[in-house]
Amino acid sequence: MNIVEKAAEKLKTLQPEPEAPPRIEDAISLHTAPTVERLRERMRTVDQVVDPAPPWHVDEAALMRAGLLPVEDDAAGRLADEVRRVKRPLLDNASGNGAMAPAHPDRIVVTSAVPGEGKTFTAVNLALSLAREPDFEVLLVDGDIPKSDVTRVLGLEGRPGLMDVLTDEQRRPDEVIMRTDVPNLLVVPAGERHPLAAELFGGRRMTHVLEQWSGRNRQRLIVFDSAPLLATPESPVLASHMGQIVVVVGAGHTRQHELKSALENLTDSQYVGLILNMSRLPAIENHYYSHYSNYSRYQFQEH
Repeated sequence: MNIVEKAAEKLKTLQPEPEAPPRIEDAISLHTAPTVERLRERMRTVDQVVDPAPPWHVDEAALMRAGLLPVEDDAAGRLADEVRRVKRPLLDNASGNGAMAPAHPDRIVVTSAVPGEGKTFTAVNLALSLAREPDFEVLLVDGDIPKSDVTRVLGLEGRPGLMDVLTDEQRRPDEVIMRTDVPNLLVVPAGERHPLAAELFGGRRMTHVLEQWSGRNRQRLIVFDSAPLLATPESPVLASHMGQIVVVVGAGHTRQHELKSALENLTDSQYVGLILNMSRLPAIENHYYSHYSNYSRYQFQEH
């Protein structure tokens, strides 16, 4: 054996034996176990219940100072009875038990012909009364963009609301819904004002938002506080999306031709209820209902 052959033999003895390739099941376990663990961890994270934001406090004292709630206890009791009578046909229509079956009966707007007739007062108290119904959840929306009294009194200025979700299609409609500490009551602020409110109310985005706000797991009523029908161009457009219209009429305040012009903006397919406010006529059962506050005497009449 020459020197070259001896060197080759020695080299063979120095080289380690080649390792056997890993078994298929070992390779799968080696490479997939961490991935499975990561997926399981991700699933656990998704399934974790995230604590929601605390509910927004509805300050009854602020509502009283603004004249949106009566101050005296006996007046509050009478008001509760009055609003129960006002809301009953609305609930019957929403449940399909009413004499009329309007499209979208879960959408209710409270409005008036001209300013100063008490429509925000009516919208707030109607929403509070409806929220006491065990079978419904109520979404109160501030649709009076110029004044935004609901937003202001509840301290929601600067928070995203109706106008923001209409102008930003990347924003989910439910992002602007705020749960309150009043059971079954949700609120949507007015949001930032926009010069094209009427156009936005009439667009497809508005239809989409309203559809998204409708209840899925339980029945939800949407109550809009709207600007007066003759005061802004967007008010009749907003009313066109609604199935039920509550028109507040100020006794001795609203002129007949103003009310007639306001009602001409509505259609025969909608349920329209009139509430007589600020009347000094004596209360008559099933027709007239009165209550008192620090500021004035109100009286409702339903037609």
